[in-house]
Amino acid sequence: MSKKSKTRRGAPPRKAPSSGGQARAGTGRTTADDGIQRVLAGLWATITAGDLLTSELETAYCMAIPLMAGLEDPGDVETFISTALVEAAVRRRAPEGAALLRLLMSLGTPATRREASRALAELTGAGVYPPDWVTEIGKATPGRAWRRYDVFGDDEAILVTFCYGEDEHALLVQVDLAAIPVATALGMSSSPDTLIEAISRDDEELDGHEAIGLAEARRRLLEALERSEQQPPPELSQDSAVYLPLARSRVRRLPGGQPGPVFTAADRAAAVDEFMKSPLAAEAVAADEESTRFWAEVLTGYSSRITGEPPAQVGPRKLAHIMLGHVPNTFAISPAQRRHAEPAVTAWTRWSAEHRNLGEAATARLTEQVPRVLGRFAKAYDDPDAVMIRSYGDGLAASDADIAWLSRNVGRRMFALPLPEAPARRDFASPAVRRTLVEAEFGACTPPAGLTSEQFVDAVHQVTEELWAEETPAFETAEHMFDEGVPRHDILHRLAASAAERTVTR
Repeated sequence: MSKKSKTRRGAPPRKAPSSGGQARAGTGRTTADDGIQRVLAGLWATITAGDLLTSELETAYCMAIPLMAGLEDPGDVETFISTALVEAAVRRRAPEGAALLRLLMSLGTPATRREASRALAELTGAGVYPPDWVTEIGKATPGRAWRRYDVFGDDEAILVTFCYGEDEHALLVQVDLAAIPVATALGMSSSPDTLIEAISRDDEELDGHEAIGLAEARRRLLEALERSEQQPPPELSQDSAVYLPLARSRVRRLPGGQPGPVFTAADRAAAVDEFMKSPLAAEAVAADEESTRFWAEVLTGYSSRITGEPPAQVGPRKLAHIMLGHVPNTFAISPAQRRHAEPAVTAWTRWSAEHRNLGEAATARLTEQVPRVLGRFAKAYDDPDAVMIRSYGDGLAASDADIAWLSRNVGRRMFALPLPEAPARRDFASPAVRRTLVEAEFGACTPPAGLTSEQFVDAVHQVTEELWAEETPAFETAEHMFDEGVPRHDILHRLAASAAERTVTR
């Protein structure tokens, strides 16, 4: 289920500053082309002036034009960059065109880098070379880093400074921690002092701030930025999306280091046992010990799913995400567990606040969220989409399951049999339902040579059942092909053909 993050009033700017003006897609092709040419004219002027940081920013802006026009398919984005930017650079037959290709090689995806590199080789082969300053593209020197966070662990903002020579600039990224960390707002500034002052303010009782090492900044930012590039969250505005390629490039300049602390199944079990023995849990345990332990394991397991995040960590937004998204989409709960949710979740939340020494104000903010969330739980749990999604976890979703392991295995099953595009009631735990879905998707396909349509559907069903049951070499092969850009349907075609061929040769 989607969630919506809100920045609290009075908080420092976790919402990154905007990039300024924004292009508007025209209603016709000519209008759109004219707009692109105007943007490129500004970019050529900036490149000619040798302004390194602004050239990077404007190139990133040009790369984001498809997103602003509503094109979300990665293939469409790559096509735009190839035709509107790479080809424009080649046609220019001038040093600034070669410079743009170097900028694309620094900021682009692997496909963009390959295309830009090929085009640059064409230009240099014709005697057109970029200006000398392009050798410094992307080589900004990391400086200092800060972190501002709420005391609950629901979100944080990371600020990192970089220098081109003596000119310092800053990258600011807001990271939502309620689910898997994603970047929800980004900005860059050539006047970092204002951002440093804002992120270091002491005027919010429920916020903290600290200077952090560059390696820690990299650990907290890199995966969040990569996730937001692969699947932009709803909160990420177009202004922020412009900065994603440049932010990723900058963060990769930061030094690597030791990973954050890892909390194991034993750590989670110890936290649950501590809660179950605590005075705050006594009344809930006396009423229903088994159901209380179930909820404690669910809440504790979710709170330590992120590297570096200890068990028993929860905030108002994270609690809503757990109870209105994670639980309905994951666990088939018994009537007793459902009836006992209120006392068990209330007790665990109060214990979590005491365990972390949150203080009176933070504890009040957290505990007042419990009845609000539980009041919406029944509707979320009974939602037909939630019923369908949690059938993917059949046999996997124990209350003490490792969330990362569970997510990977449910993802494997969703690869085998994805959610239908149209709303429907599906019980994916039923083998008969899975067979029906395979027949619907592959029954009309042209089978490989030597197979009847029925034999081919049987082969696909065999592959999907294998993928459903466990992680096998077939899934590793599927992952490899998917990373190379092969569509899921075609991957299953190939795996089924291979499986059928092996059966025939035995």
